[in-house]
Amino acid sequence: MTTLTNGTDVISPTAIDGWGDSSEHGNIVHRIIGSEDVDVVLRPATLATGTMSLVIPDDAAALAARNALRSAAVWTIAHDRGVVDMTFVVTGRVTRDIDTTRAAWLVGFSWQEVAP
Repeated sequence: MTTLTNGTDVISPTAIDGWGDSSEHGNIVHRIIGSEDVDVVLRPATLATGTMSLVIPDDAAALAARNALRSAAVWTIAHDRGVVDMTFVVTGRVTRDIDTTRAAWLVGFSWQEVAP
């Protein structure tokens, strides 16, 4: 089971239909003029950013999820297996599409991981 919460709202999707994340590495490479060598400054990667699509079984819950995700809030997501647990903010667009093959709604959004 997956649960998203912002301290006020709770979203419990049937499933996470789509998930993608990436991080930008912070290493800086300086080319040394007249040499094949490089000088490297090691820096950690940024926190992850990505997209997510939630399967919501009915009209009212999908509308409530879309409206909640449009609020200015910090969210946490928890999953039974712990594979997607994080704290995040919603960025970009929040979408709501009907999936007629499953008779469910897909609520999608972009996110940026933040420190808890």
